[in-house]
Amino acid sequence: MHYVSTRGSGVRADFRSVVLSGLADDGGLYVPESLPVFTPEQIASWSWLPFDELLWRVVSPYVGTSIDENVLRELLSDSYRHFNHRAICPLQQIGHNEWVLQLFHGPTQSSKDFAAQLQSRLVAHFLGEVGAQALIVGATNGDTGLAALEAFADCPGARMSMLYPRNGLPAETLAALQTANPEQVQLFPVDGSFDDCQTLVSRLFRDWPLEGVIPICFNSTNWVGVLAQIVLYFHAALQLGGGIRPVGFSVPAASFAEIYAGFIAQKMGLPINQVIISTNRNDALHQFIHRNRYSTQVSNRTLSPSMDFSLFSNLERFIWELYGRDGGATKTLMEHFEDCGELSIGNPQWLSARVLFDSYAVDESQVRDEVIRLFRETGSAVDPHTAVGALAGRMHRRSLGAPMVTFGQIAPAKSAALLATLGVWQGEVPVVPEVHAMPPYLAKGDLEALRRALLLAWQGGA
Repeated sequence: MHYVSTRGSGVRADFRSVVLSGLADDGGLYVPESLPVFTPEQIASWSWLPFDELLWRVVSPYVGTSIDENVLRELLSDSYRHFNHRAICPLQQIGHNEWVLQLFHGPTQSSKDFAAQLQSRLVAHFLGEVGAQALIVGATNGDTGLAALEAFADCPGARMSMLYPRNGLPAETLAALQTANPEQVQLFPVDGSFDDCQTLVSRLFRDWPLEGVIPICFNSTNWVGVLAQIVLYFHAALQLGGGIRPVGFSVPAASFAEIYAGFIAQKMGLPINQVIISTNRNDALHQFIHRNRYSTQVSNRTLSPSMDFSLFSNLERFIWELYGRDGGATKTLMEHFEDCGELSIGNPQWLSARVLFDSYAVDESQVRDEVIRLFRETGSAVDPHTAVGALAGRMHRRSLGAPMVTFGQIAPAKSAALLATLGVWQGEVPVVPEVHAMPPYLAKGDLEALRRALLLAWQGGA
């Protein structure tokens, strides 16, 4: 298996190079040169498989010969060993043919654990092979950073730098980030939004300051962030339809990696009849799917904070697919977007996207009502992100005969304070921890200051 860049420069890399990367050398994102495709009979024969074996069937074609089969099996099995549910991601029924895929049984109680746990093991394996040092870099508005901190805490040869908006993180999230060992993890608050943090990270990878240090992105610009999500679609579809019955999915837009993974799973042969992109008030993706207008926006704070942004890096991979894997066309579109913050694709490409994808934007009052409704009708509390997906799935599904699966990305306990105010939480509400004084923040867009800070941090901890 080889990988190429979405921007078509002729870059060709193996799986190891992709794992140990931030962006491709031309600034694009790595994508598989070809996709494995399975027959309906092959997929149906996987219905009885435990999660780690299913994971190996789905992931191994993307690894190719980069890792010995027995070693890969061990790495995959170990990745989710510390999840606290024996099914790893169990299904919960919330209505007639309506289900929630619980993705929050990992160490930090969010779906981000799936990518982080897998990536940390792959990175540790490959760094051991090449004998190099690496800096794991990324941006977070909460759960992604917490998952990365936990997963990479003991990764030999790797340290971490993390950007986050200095205003906008919940106090409990910020306090959790501040527990990181300062000799291992450097925190960089940014005077801007999560989108501004993402932009700085992308620019940093294109102008890397640390010679001899491998830059690795913990955000889903790294292909592993997509790869870890593909198996989730297979797992749910096999549980509900044996891999034969069509299944629909509603995915709260906390990452385009999870959405794009559904597109890839369908191309691999899985019978997915619909993917609903579920957004809150920050509806950039809804506007793209609904009206073919994608633009960066000022983010609003909502009840579902992991969705409060508008810059989705993996959209570039999807556009590359829509344009027939034309790197030149993708490069032109993405450079235009980077210059002016707006993007529309050709009408044939947009109509092609609409074959699989629908979208629905949910406002705050609807989120509150859905949380209360689900509690009254099922006896179970769900977090606001899941409520966004569940409502969108019910309102916009194409077929009542096909199961509709909502990605439940965050544990209800992480929203205990809010759920308690709505009368749907019966457990303990944690006390908000004390937040220490933050380090000096970076000005929005100040790449040179970030480069200098990274150099100082690396030299000081070397």
